[in-house]
Amino acid sequence: MLRFSNKIKYGLQFLLFLDVDTEEYTDIQRAALSCEIPHKFLEGIAVSLKKHGILEVKRGAGGGYRLSREAEAVTLGQVVQALEGPATKSAKKSGELTGQVVETTLDEVLTRFWEELEGLSLAAIQKKYYESADKLMYYI
Repeated sequence: MLRFSNKIKYGLQFLLFLDVDTEEYTDIQRAALSCEIPHKFLEGIAVSLKKHGILEVKRGAGGGYRLSREAEAVTLGQVVQALEGPATKSAKKSGELTGQVVETTLDEVLTRFWEELEGLSLAAIQKKYYESADKLMYYI
């Protein structure tokens, strides 16, 4: 079964937290506590996201992390590549017909998978967040 790593899950959770947080810059310690992510693990994630231009950092008092661009411009594919590296296709090509057909089929599936990831933005995840939050609201 194909699953996303905790690094990707935590990275997306951190980005969503930054997106919905009201602070201009968010302290990583506060984000780690709020999201229940180990602080050191989150620091490594933040460094990777910063290196790939998804986050920007401000040092000193009032500093922290924030998105470097609008949530609509951050795709799930960009986050996965920043945290896990670029997608690769089969390196060794089979000389046998059944192997060629299987490799071609899997490469096509991977292509569609990455297209789907690139089509899903952080803004779409944010929308789901607000819809879920609305369901939890109690009106008196």
